[in-house]
Amino acid sequence: MDSEQILSQIKEKVGQTDVSDRTMMSYIDKHLPKDQEPDDKFYEAAVDIFKSFQGNMSNFAATTVKQQAEAKIEEFKKNYKPSPTPSVETPPKGDDELAKRLEAIEQALQNEKKANAINSLRSDVKAKADGLKVANKAIWNDVVDSISVKDEATSEELLSEVKKTYEKKLKEYTGEGATPYGGSQRTGAQQVSTEEAKAKRDEFKKKMQSAGRLPKPTE
Repeated sequence: MDSEQILSQIKEKVGQTDVSDRTMMSYIDKHLPKDQEPDDKFYEAAVDIFKSFQGNMSNFAATTVKQQAEAKIEEFKKNYKPSPTPSVETPPKGDDELAKRLEAIEQALQNEKKANAINSLRSDVKAKADGLKVANKAIWNDVVDSISVKDEATSEELLSEVKKTYEKKLKEYTGEGATPYGGSQRTGAQQVSTEEAKAKRDEFKKKMQSAGRLPKPTE
């Protein structure tokens, strides 16, 4: 399918829009590799971006660009001096500014989708605590929030990382005899005091907060 056909389908899905064909073609050329057919995901992303952009494009094109052009004209009038070969500065083209705003909107949408996906994975793993009969949910939740989630990670992969880290931290805080699963926490031969376990957990949270991997407490 050639670019003109793809452009036609995007415009049909977007509906009435003030986004220029040039801007849309620039998006297609940038995001669709040559010889690759567009899929539903490509069309969905394109339509979301152009519809979001349309919400403020008319005002931006009719007001902001107009004001910039008028300011340039006024500046030219003030500084103009007659000469044999006068030169007039051409106001900047609106399409360049629109393309920059389009790229910023696209990046914001991608960041939001990524953050939502990560939060969904964390919530899913936290919810598994009851089924696993996690002995210390406070430590479990701290570990879930502190684990760095890789791109394209699955719930099972995150769960595996959380279990290993949780079991390690539980032993550090409560001693070698600690039982990570099975309901309530048991007392082992080398179990440290409750106060010391809480202090170690708080220390772990502060380290994660300093590293930016846990939110800092509100003051």
